[in-house]
Amino acid sequence: MKITTNYTANTQAADAKANVRKAAEPETVKTGAPESSARWQPSSAADTSHDIDTARVDAIKEAIRDGRFEVDASKIADGLISSAQELLSEK
Repeated sequence: MKITTNYTANTQAADAKANVRKAAEPETVKTGAPESSARWQPSSAADTSHDIDTARVDAIKEAIRDGRFEVDASKIADGLISSAQELLSEK
C-alpha cells in the first residue's frame, strides 16, 4: 500500500497558520522597567490613519483555515523591490 501526501500544501498551510498566530501576538514596548511592569500595545496602535477591512481579513483567515490561501511570490517580490527603491530614493 502506497501512502502519498501533499507535503507542500500541508507545509504551506501550517506555515500560514504559524504566521497568522505570530502576527496576532502583541508587541511588547520596552521602557527599561522590569518585565513585570512592561506594557504592550498593538503595532498598529500608533497609526490610526488606515482603516481595516474586516471582511477581507475574515476572508483571508477562512482561506488559510481551509487551505485555499495561495501566496503570489511575484507580488511580494515586486512590493519588496518597490519599497527598496523608495527607501533608496529618499537618501
